[in-house]
Amino acid sequence: MANDCTCIVRGSINIDEYFHVDHIVRPGETLSSHHHEHRVGGKGANQAVAIARAGGDARFYGTIGRDGDWIQKKMYEYEVDIRGLVTTEEQPTGRAIIQVDRKGENSISTVPYQCVFANSTHLLLQNEIHMSSTYYAIHNSVRATIIMNPSPLPSEEQIREFPWDRIHWLIVNEAEAEGLYYSIAEVSSPGRKGLSTRELVFGLSAQPALRDTNIICTLGSDGVLAFVPTFHRPKTVHEAPSFMHLPAARLMGYVKDTTGAGDCFTGYFVQGLMEHGPRGKVGEDIQEHDIVRILKNCVYAAGMCVEKHGTIDSIPTKAEVETRMLTTG
Repeated sequence: MANDCTCIVRGSINIDEYFHVDHIVRPGETLSSHHHEHRVGGKGANQAVAIARAGGDARFYGTIGRDGDWIQKKMYEYEVDIRGLVTTEEQPTGRAIIQVDRKGENSISTVPYQCVFANSTHLLLQNEIHMSSTYYAIHNSVRATIIMNPSPLPSEEQIREFPWDRIHWLIVNEAEAEGLYYSIAEVSSPGRKGLSTRELVFGLSAQPALRDTNIICTLGSDGVLAFVPTFHRPKTVHEAPSFMHLPAARLMGYVKDTTGAGDCFTGYFVQGLMEHGPRGKVGEDIQEHDIVRILKNCVYAAGMCVEKHGTIDSIPTKAEVETRMLTTG
C-alpha cells in the first residue's frame, strides 16, 4: 500500500434484503416483488469494500449479531480487514430493506447499530450508526483525515449540533446538500428559493463551520461537482466561486441498479486521497489536477457499478476501472 495509509471505516454493516419490483411502492399500496435476495450491505461495509477494490487498505469496525456470522466470511473474501468486526449476543445484525424498480432506481430503509473504534491515517464516516459513535470517532481522531458522507441525512437538530469544522472532506448528493444547507443556515421554508446545486454547495462552504471543508457533490447522471476552498474560494465579493465539474462516465450497458453507486464513488475517492500520503494536504500534497484525476476514477467506477445488480457485488476492481477508462477514454 502506497505511503502506508490505512482508512478506518467506522460504519454500518447490514443484511440487505432486496425486493425487485415494477415500481417503488407508494403510501398505502401493497406490492408484490418478482424476486427477493439477501446480501452483505450497509454503507460502511459497502464503502470499505470499495476502498479495497480500488487498491487501498480498509479496516472495518462495526457490529453484527449471531444471525450475521456468514457476513464475516464474505467480508474476508472481499479483502477487508475485519478485526474490528464484533459479534454481539445482545442485538441482531442491522437490516436494510431495499426496493429496486425496473429502471434500477431504489428506495432504502435501514436500522442503525453501534460499533467500535481504532486509530488510522484516514477516517470514513456515514450516518447509519448512532451519532454518539460518530462523535466518539471524530473526537478521538486527532491526526486523521476525516471524510464524512452524511447519509442518511441526520435530523435538523443533529445537523446544527454536528462538529462540521472537524470534517476535511464532505461527500453529499444533491438532496443532502440541500438538506444540510437549509438546516445549517437555518433558512425558513418561506425564505427557501430554488437554488442551483452550485449555489447550495457554495452556500454550505460559506457557513463558518464548513468554511475550510472541501465539498464533493455527486449529481447522478450529470456527474460530480467539487468545491475546494484552497483552490476556488473567490478572492473578492465580486468574483463568482469556481467549481470542478466532471460529467458522468459513458455507460457500456444500461442502468440495472443504482443502489451501490454512491458508496462505490466514496470508496474510490477515499482511496484516491490515500495515494497522496497520511496527511494529504490540499495545496501541498494534493494539487488540483490530482483531484480531477481522483474524481474521474470515481465517476467511472460508479458508472460501472450501476451496470450490475447489487451493492458490494457491483463494485468494480481498480484494474477493471483502468481498463474501462482506456477503452472509452
